[in-house]
Amino acid sequence: MILNGLLSLVLLLAPPATANGFTGLFEAKNDWTWSGGDQVTSLRASNGLTYWSFGDTVIGEEDPSTGGYRPGWRMIANTILVDRNGSFGATTWEAAVPDASDGDRYWTQGMFQVGSSLYVLCQRVRNTSDFFQLRGVELAEFAFNADGSLAFQGMRDTPSTGLIDGNSAATAQYGADGVVTAGYVYVFGYANAPGDQYAPHRSYVARVPTGSVETPSAWRFRDAAGAWVTDRAQAAPILSAQISSVRLIDGRWVLAYKPWNGWGDTVHIESRPTPWGAPTGTTTISSPAGANYQTYSPQLHPEYPLSSGKLLVSIAWNGKTLNDIAADADLYKPRFSEVVTP
Repeated sequence: MILNGLLSLVLLLAPPATANGFTGLFEAKNDWTWSGGDQVTSLRASNGLTYWSFGDTVIGEEDPSTGGYRPGWRMIANTILVDRNGSFGATTWEAAVPDASDGDRYWTQGMFQVGSSLYVLCQRVRNTSDFFQLRGVELAEFAFNADGSLAFQGMRDTPSTGLIDGNSAATAQYGADGVVTAGYVYVFGYANAPGDQYAPHRSYVARVPTGSVETPSAWRFRDAAGAWVTDRAQAAPILSAQISSVRLIDGRWVLAYKPWNGWGDTVHIESRPTPWGAPTGTTTISSPAGANYQTYSPQLHPEYPLSSGKLLVSIAWNGKTLNDIAADADLYKPRFSEVVTP
């Protein structure tokens, strides 16, 4: 009986093995460490734990009688959670990356590990009178504590630091994702392309030796001739869309993006021999917006094997207004899908 009870406990604490299981897991989490968020990047670290980062994050409790949030809920700039066998807990106190001294906030996005440090690509953001402004990308460095929590070590510059979001490769925001392989960190970013009404973004790739990731002058950018150059303005697009997630899976580079982001209705998952190579396969899934919500930022989660053998993909949902989020505690939470890896 004791053995059966222990086995049941282990199974209870195991991560889900289906997309619906992950959707339900996050729908059930409504507390003061996390109750909703977007971006939804995951990374399996060398300590065996999986970390999940989120941009703007709601903390608070659901009122079961209304389905909305109880009074006192609020939004913070970012969160990083750690998965301990299916139980998601905080890694820091409230926001993992503190606001800048001038009040700008950081959206945590791509994550990667080099040595004993966890690095998080952070999009710097400033609110404006009518929206917000993207103001460059910095690296947040964390050390791993023995219990799996994180110790913030500070912010590090990148070639995108201080660059206002713009319309050319010279102002690309290299924060979407980072992949470590063969002694390099490959970092992905994007710029606007307002002259193209059908594809208003361009994505780019940079790389830096793992030992020099904190040295902006060591970063190189892939140009149209296939060379790695020092001038970021010479970077050539690898995708006519805003890339949101990249992973190296079984020797293939897999890219996720949603054309038109929150205004589109299709998510693309591409397989390539290199990040800049032609797609060798594409899987698409539907993700339209609704009357009171938008969907965007598809993310790949190959760290989690599914019972179907497919690839776990999350898609961020967000209310069109704060009132939409306040009225529905399940709205600002990712939905998960299972896709055939192309």
